[in-house]
Amino acid sequence: MSQVIDGVLKDWGERIFYPQIKGRIGKRTITRSAVSHSPKQTGMTGSARIREKLSLASRNAPEVMVKISGGGKGMRQIKAHLDYISRNGLVDLENEDGQLITGREAVRDLRDEWKYGQYGIPEEAQHKEAFNIVLSMPPGTDRTSVNDAARAFAATEFSSNHAYVFAAHDDERHPHVHLCVKSLGFDGTRLNPRKADLQRWREGFAEALRQRGIEANATPRTARGAIRGPVKQTALHKQQLETPEIEVKNQPVKSRLQDSFSVTKKALHAYGKIARALSSGDATDRQLALDITRFVAKMPVLQFLKAKSRTLDREDKLADTRSSLSHSDLADKSR
Repeated sequence: MSQVIDGVLKDWGERIFYPQIKGRIGKRTITRSAVSHSPKQTGMTGSARIREKLSLASRNAPEVMVKISGGGKGMRQIKAHLDYISRNGLVDLENEDGQLITGREAVRDLRDEWKYGQYGIPEEAQHKEAFNIVLSMPPGTDRTSVNDAARAFAATEFSSNHAYVFAAHDDERHPHVHLCVKSLGFDGTRLNPRKADLQRWREGFAEALRQRGIEANATPRTARGAIRGPVKQTALHKQQLETPEIEVKNQPVKSRLQDSFSVTKKALHAYGKIARALSSGDATDRQLALDITRFVAKMPVLQFLKAKSRTLDREDKLADTRSSLSHSDLADKSR
């Protein structure tokens, strides 16, 4: 029976947490090397990994935030970002070798190293020569653990082929780390992150946090039944100015919502399959099935659909009332 349950978990769990994302063939660089490949995912695999993610999701474990906040097209923009994350030399930077870069003069030396070193960076460039990445956790998370997890994540993901520096900021409620990664790798391949890469980065950061005793999860929005609320125009303008380099194709809002609900519906179906399979297992599996059922029942998308249904019912009743009154008025006038 356990093998059957494990098979269901692996099959349907991957549909929830790892929805298929179409990859892209990267362009070749001037060094005639293809765009760099991402390292393989570490940690648990198969049904064990799915069980862990289900358990974390049902407990509403904090979700990590990993985003690309921008990138420097040339050394001028990169230098400005290095000044920002180092607070003009007041905050230490740490590079891929674990060396600390302290003070404005050291930051200038780093700039020169990136500018004139192997595959140097011009002042102005057409391509993103560095990616600015932010790793963050909710307020109250231990800052030291977040910093250590960010260091471990960066080492796993980038240190073998890319130069980078990072800085931890403690001037906001959310513990967060700024990571600046040089696009062109030591072997001449260019970093070319896509949506699937961002999800893998989130999972890598979450795994590093859990290894340090911090409960953290990294699930797609559809796996949580999350929906985006209405966006104010000012916020929309700000978002357009700060759009990450992972761009979404121009698509009508209504179409995007329909696609989102379609994917969420598939996730709900998968949760049902998993819960039914777990309910036939041992006490631990049965408890997880119950936790999943409760988790799904509280999903924001279901609450939204219930509220929308109630609103439509009220509108239908109001329309019926108006129609009845209108017919009554016509009948009175015909007498």
